[in-house]
Amino acid sequence: VEIFIVAPSILPAEDIAARAATRKILQKNGVKIIYHRKVVKVLEMDQFPQIQLDDASYMPADILICAVGREPGRNLKDLGLDKAGIKWSNKKGILVNSHLQSVSMKHIYACGDAASAVELSDRRASHAGWTGFHAVQSAILPNFLLPEDTVHPFVPRVTFLHPEVAAIGMTRAECVKKYGHDGFQYLQVDEIGTDRCDIDAIGVFDNELSSSSTSAQGFVELRVSKPDGKILGATAVSTAASEIINEIGLALCSGLTVRDIARSLHTYPSYGYLMHRVSLSLAMNNLPGALSACGPTGRLLGWLLRTALVPVEWTKRRRKSKRMREWEATGTDLEIDHHISSRLNCDVIGLSYFEASADVKFCKLARQHADDELFDRDMLTDFIEWLDSKPPR
Repeated sequence: VEIFIVAPSILPAEDIAARAATRKILQKNGVKIIYHRKVVKVLEMDQFPQIQLDDASYMPADILICAVGREPGRNLKDLGLDKAGIKWSNKKGILVNSHLQSVSMKHIYACGDAASAVELSDRRASHAGWTGFHAVQSAILPNFLLPEDTVHPFVPRVTFLHPEVAAIGMTRAECVKKYGHDGFQYLQVDEIGTDRCDIDAIGVFDNELSSSSTSAQGFVELRVSKPDGKILGATAVSTAASEIINEIGLALCSGLTVRDIARSLHTYPSYGYLMHRVSLSLAMNNLPGALSACGPTGRLLGWLLRTALVPVEWTKRRRKSKRMREWEATGTDLEIDHHISSRLNCDVIGLSYFEASADVKFCKLARQHADDELFDRDMLTDFIEWLDSKPPR
């Protein structure tokens, strides 16, 4: 049995590292991915579907599954909402205000996928339960008792592969867009080489880790603000990634910092211990963080230093224009195709445009081969256009 995935990209809303790990997991399980292509038409030939792609090529298939997302309109269209005077749309669902109350009929409330206040990326089972509770609350309580967060600000995003791919909070590109590339801190650590990874490798031939181990693609990444170390977001690829992300969700809701996670003991060698190591590294990689581990006086000195650094970081951010931050964020979110990397003989596999732009050799070769038919000219052209669009400081 051959399984093909035809898609412009995999998990486009997540960071490049998560996309790359997902690609490796799928390929390890025998799935073949056709990137940067779209299905134009489906034809029936000899009672079996033939798929026409946007490059005019065809693919035979026995079974065709269309993963095109979901729209609430399909489940709402037969409810007679128009007759009841309830405004709604196919994509957004019932149009509601911040209290999940219909904008047209004040005695009607909606939740989950059916509520327009819930973003498409946040329409998940656990969030449906959360908004359902708040919809009922909004219906029976007076306005002065209603909370502001009827739609949860931190919804975990999990793709249940093996290992799992999970994230929460701001992606790296979103952090760059808000703070600039050097306006926040992040650290990514691989599972490979850890004791947890070695335990998972037991049973592999000669007890050596190979691509058959789920930890081969595993990592955790934590993103924090400067200089206070407040947690902004995290990504994890692990057998227990969904559980690791739950811990970061608690930290985000409570406004915790990496120092708070670093002070909490984690069982060893658990999957979550790697997140503790990342937090500890981020907490101790500067003088204020090191002082904060030195008793009450050290914590006071660390707090004073961080407070003094706040206007410094704010000034740095102000000096970097919004256009520059957006340019950096765009480059952080676009990935260099691995085929391009191998053909140009440059080690930029899995790198973003922004990271690859630091490789002078790659930039030079990209310009030289932008019109070469042997390469993906669209990708090279996109990279050069992004590179040349860098705004002045």
